Parts: sequence; structure tokens; C-alpha cells
Amino acid sequence: MHKKYSIGEASKACNIPIKTLRYYDSIGLLKPKYRNQESNYRYYSKEQLTTLLIIRRLRAQGFSLKDIQDLITNTELENLKQHMLRHCDQLDLEISLLQIKKESCKSLLKRIHEGAEIISRHAAASASAASAADPPPFLSDKIQVEFIPKSKMIYSREIMKQYRNADVSLSRWIDIYDICTELGFHMKSPIIVTFHNHVLEQFLMKDCDVEFGVCIESEYEIPKKLPKNATQIRDYGGYKAATLCHIGPYGSIMQSHVALLQWINQNGYELLIDQVSEEFVVSPLDVNDESRHVTKVIMPIRNARQGNL
Repeated sequence: MHKKYSIGEASKACNIPIKTLRYYDSIGLLKPKYRNQESNYRYYSKEQLTTLLIIRRLRAQGFSLKDIQDLITNTELENLKQHMLRHCDQLDLEISLLQIKKESCKSLLKRIHEGAEIISRHAAASASAASAADPPPFLSDKIQVEFIPKSKMIYSREIMKQYRNADVSLSRWIDIYDICTELGFHMKSPIIVTFHNHVLEQFLMKDCDVEFGVCIESEYEIPKKLPKNATQIRDYGGYKAATLCHIGPYGSIMQSHVALLQWINQNGYELLIDQVSEEFVVSPLDVNDESRHVTKVIMPIRNARQGNL
């Protein structure tokens, strides 16, 4: 007489919850082989316990119930081989996406650390300035001259009608993030917004040529057609720039632009091009507290009257 196993016995022997076994029965994945006509109880065969262990192992490896159904129905080794090859490819893709997510988290952690240091330094400088007899000009202690390294940037650019600088287009930020994730690009920088207009025109409610982008690794193979027509790849950086970190609400960032422009004019520099960028070190997509936002204003410069570099 063949050994029969109740659902409780099968659950204990295979370490699979009874609720799961009943679900497998309901969807037709594995129905108990025997039924007691009087009690209507169902029983599994010994061979079915082996099948349950196979199902458990395949589920642990991440196979879908649909694929498992095919594997326990078609037991040809070639069928198993093809399923395994496809599953390995899928796991490689998932590992790649997880690596991208990890790099994104590390990048955010670095920016949060950088932003916290900037805010801390600014708070200390502000406290010192408040106690000084002759406080320094607005944020001038934060102005630096630095070289912006050349890198590849994926971006979208369009004319925004009657642009309001305070209206940050977060949806376009998300589009850039989604495209980088879709293409498997690691983002080397936070979102960088670049204004291709005369300096300060973005504050005058005029039509404004605005670009949203992020820097990516240069060794990536760029597809001929990007996911969205408005998205392109270009070189960014490769020049000297005056920079200033604006801390707090974005609506008041014009003060930082003016202060930086004044510093440039007063210190023997001039603008290299009419192309001012804002790098969102800590952005509205990172923390919903304006007092913690840090935006670096970047103005490409050259020595005054030097001519083209």
C-alpha cells in the first residue's frame, strides 16, 4: 500500500506552510493525489513530497510559479537547462540594477555628508560674523575658484515660457533619474540645472533656455537612440569656475547669484560664457526641509581681458 501524507504531514516534512500548500492546490500547481471519499480529506503521495521540495528549491532561487509549473510538467533536461539559462540572465540584470541602486545610495550619502559639513561651516561663520564689529559681505567667505572636471552629461533642454526660478521642475529631475536607471548609468553628480541665457535672466520672468542633467561615467556605451527624444548626451565642465554654496530656500537663491557675480567683477575675473549652473547638493528630492537645502552656484570664469582660453 502506498504511503499517504496529510497536508499537515506534508507541511512538516517539506517545511512549507499549510496555507501555501492550499494555495498551490487552488491554482493547480500541485493537487494532492489521493482523496478520502468519506471524509473528503486529501493526501499527498511520497513522489509529491519530492515535487514539493523541488518547488521549494525553485522558489528559493526566485523562479516564478508559472516557470515552476512548466518545470515540474516538462521534466526534460533540455527544458531545465533553458529555464536556468534565462533565469541566470535575469539574475545578472537584477544584480546590475541593485548595484546601480547601491551606487545611488552611496552618492546620496556622500552628498548628505557634504551638505551637512557646508551647513555646519556656514553656521559657525554666521555666528562669528554676527559678533564681529564689521561683518563680512553676504556669503563671500564661501566663494571659491575651482576647476570643474570634464565629464559626460545626460540632459534634457527646452525653452520654458515665462520661467519662474522658484518653480523647480521636479518632474524633469525624475525623468533624468529614470532614464539613467533604465540605461544602467551610474550618476556621478546630483542634478545640475544650467541656464543658457544672459546671466540673471532666469529671475526676470522671461522665456528661459533651461537644461536639466546629471554627469555619468564616460566609459558607458551610449545608445544611438535614447529613451526620450528630448534627452541627449554632451560634454560638461573642463573649465575654471567661481562657486558659491547657497543654503536654505531656493526662492532666495538670486542673492547668491548676485553676490557671486559681484565677487567675480571685483576680483579680476570675468564670465567665460553666459552659462550659469546650479548643482543641487542637497535637494528637495532628498529632504523636505528648505533650511537643509544646499545648492552650489557655478559660474565659468577666466581672468579679465585675457580673451578666449
